[in-house]
Amino acid sequence: MSHNASERFWELASRWLDDGEQDLPSESIEETPEQLSVLVNAAKQEWLDAQSYFNNAVEPELVDHAILSLQAAERKYMYWLKRLKNSK
Repeated sequence: MSHNASERFWELASRWLDDGEQDLPSESIEETPEQLSVLVNAAKQEWLDAQSYFNNAVEPELVDHAILSLQAAERKYMYWLKRLKNSK
């Protein structure tokens, strides 16, 4: 898959997985450590939910969706965890 096609794929996947909430700020907004902690905990729970979904998916189409959901949730968790660690 070419680099351009790969970028397009991830853009489309993120749109499909978007729940309408804007979790990642487009601008650099400073959150308090307490706010970051809440975001980290929410992202961790989302990641755990995605792992559970993946473990229970049996149909090929659902497995593909579960993999994408799991990857997205893991990246979101790692993003907020890094932001929290850098804020201290």
